[in-house]
Amino acid sequence: MNVETPTTSEGFQMAHLGLNPKKVFRNLPVARLYELALKHEPGTIITSTGALATVSGAKTGRSPRDKRVVREQGTEKEVWWAAPNSGSPNHEMDERSFLLNRETALGYLNSLPHVFVFDGFANWSPESRIKVRVITERAYHALFMSNMLIRPTPAELDDFGEPEFVIYNAGAFPANRYANYMTSSTSVAISLKHREMVILGTEYAGEMKKGVFSYMHYLMPKRGILSLHSGCNVGHDGDVTLFFGLSGTGKTTLSTEPHRPLIGDDEHCWGDGGVFNIEGGCYAKCIGLQANSEPEIFKAIRFGAVLENVMVKGPSRQVHYASSALTENTRASYPITYIDNARIPCVGPHPRNVVLLCCDAFGVLPPVSRLTLEQAMYHFISGYTSKVAGTEMGITEPEATFSACYGGAFLMWHPMKYAAMLAERMSKHGTKAWLVNTGWTGGSYGVGRRMSLRKTRAIIDAIHSGELSRVETAALPLFGLQVPVSCHGVPHEELQPHKAWGNEDAYNSTLTHLARLFVNSFKQYLEDAHEHVGSELAERILTGGPDGAQLEAYEAKHEPLSGSKLGTTGAPKTAAAKAEGPAMAAAAGVLALAQLVAA
Repeated sequence: MNVETPTTSEGFQMAHLGLNPKKVFRNLPVARLYELALKHEPGTIITSTGALATVSGAKTGRSPRDKRVVREQGTEKEVWWAAPNSGSPNHEMDERSFLLNRETALGYLNSLPHVFVFDGFANWSPESRIKVRVITERAYHALFMSNMLIRPTPAELDDFGEPEFVIYNAGAFPANRYANYMTSSTSVAISLKHREMVILGTEYAGEMKKGVFSYMHYLMPKRGILSLHSGCNVGHDGDVTLFFGLSGTGKTTLSTEPHRPLIGDDEHCWGDGGVFNIEGGCYAKCIGLQANSEPEIFKAIRFGAVLENVMVKGPSRQVHYASSALTENTRASYPITYIDNARIPCVGPHPRNVVLLCCDAFGVLPPVSRLTLEQAMYHFISGYTSKVAGTEMGITEPEATFSACYGGAFLMWHPMKYAAMLAERMSKHGTKAWLVNTGWTGGSYGVGRRMSLRKTRAIIDAIHSGELSRVETAALPLFGLQVPVSCHGVPHEELQPHKAWGNEDAYNSTLTHLARLFVNSFKQYLEDAHEHVGSELAERILTGGPDGAQLEAYEAKHEPLSGSKLGTTGAPKTAAAKAEGPAMAAAAGVLALAQLVAA
C-alpha cells in the first residue's frame, strides 16, 4: 500500500478493515491538504484571509431522518430506540443491512485513485481519550476532521495502533434507497458493536463531527461520565460556565468571549475531575459574521480553517458572509488553538454556572430566569428553542421545536438518564442554573425583535459577576420561573416580557399556548421514565415544568393560539411550502455554485 504520511508508515495497515486503496494520504500537513483539495475538488478556493473555502454538494446540513443505529445484542437494551411519538433519533437497522452499506462504502473507497486518512483523538482528558480514524475521499473532509479532532503528535501517530472508532465516509456515493431500512439515497449509520460509522449519499462534513459525538453520547455515560451538547468557558478565578443550546441560540458566540478562556464551543464531558472538551476544534455558524461583533471567530478564519458553503467575492476572494445563496447554514471549522484565549489543554474544574439557551420565536420567555434544580432538569430535558434557518435541510425560517437535552438528534440513552446525571453533579458541586432567551422580545417572530447580542452578553456578565444571584425576582406565570427585576445593561421593561409586549391579553394567550406545548412535548418522556431514573425522581422533575392546574385556568380564561402557529405574522410554513422549499434552495444553490466556480 502506497502511503504518504509525515511520519513513518511502518505498522499502518487497513487490509483487515477491507480497505486496500491504491494511494493513502495519512495525516497530511495543512498545506499539502490545500494542494490536493485545490487540484481535485472543483469549487475549492483560497480566501483573502488564507482559509480554504469549499462546497459540500447537494446536502448543506445534517440529514437526521437518514440516521440509523444498529440493533445488536449487548447494546439493544441500553439504546433509546425510536418509536411513534417517542422523540428518539435512533431509528434501527439490522446488522446485515449495516454490513451491506459498509461493503458498499469499502467498494467505492477501494475504487478511487486515492483516499485520505486522519487518525486523531476524541476527549482532552487523558483517562478518557478515544482513538478515532476517518477514511474519506475528499481532502476537505480530512482537513475538517484534522481541525475537529485532537491532532496527535508525531510520536503519538507512530504509536497510534488500532482505532477505537472508525468512520467510512463514502459520501459521494449514494445509498440504495430500495434496500432495507433506507428512506433515501442518504444513509448515516452507526454500529456500537463494530464501533464504526458509514456515510453514504451526503458530503456535509458535519455528519462526521456529530457521528463522533453520538458515539461519545453512548460510551461516556456508560463509563459514568456525563456527555453534553454545550459550550464551555472559564473565568480567571476558575469559575466554569456550561452553555447549552441548539444551533442558532448563540452557544458558540457566547462561549467565545475575549475575557474568559474558551474550553470548547460545542461538545463536552463532565466527570469526577471536572469538565473536558471532546473536540480539538470549533465549528461555528458564520452567516452574517462581522469582525466587530464576533472578533475571536472572525480572526480564527485564516490559513488552516475550512469555510463550508460560503460565497466568495470574485478576484478579491473576500468572503461574503452576509450571503445565503448556497445555504443559511454556512460554517467555519478551525482548530481551537486559533482562538487567542483558548485554554489548552481544554479541561477545567467543576462548573459554577449552567446556562440553558433558547431562541424563543414566541417572544414570551424572559431574557433570563433563575432556575431551581427541578426546573433545570425539566428545561434541560425539554430543550426548547426554535429551529432557525439552515441548521437542517428544508428549514428556511424559524420553527418551534423541542430537542431533548438540547441535542436530541445525538442522544443514545433516554433523556432522563442524562438529566439525572446532570442533577447529581449540580447538587454535589453547588452549580447554579439559568434559562437565557436569545430569541424575540416585544412580540412573536414577525412582530417583535430579536434580543441584541450586546444585551445577552450583559446578562451573561451579570451571571458571572454574581449580580443576578443577588437581585430580587418576580415569578413568571404558568412556568414559575424566577425572573430578575434588574440587570445592568438591560432595560427594566425587557426583563419582564409582558411589559415589552404592550398587549397583556395577547401575551397571556401566547404564553398559555407555549406552556401547553411544553406539557404536551414532555409526555413522550414519562411513559418509561421509571425504568431509567425511578418514579420518584421523574415526578420531581415534572414539578419543574408548567403548573397543570394553573395552565387549565389560563386556558379557560385566555383563548390560546390554534395549532403550532406563532401568530398571524409569524406562523411556520405550511406543509406544502416546506415541501417546495428544499427544491427552491437546491436550484438557488446550483446557480450560486456556478457563480462561485466561475469567479
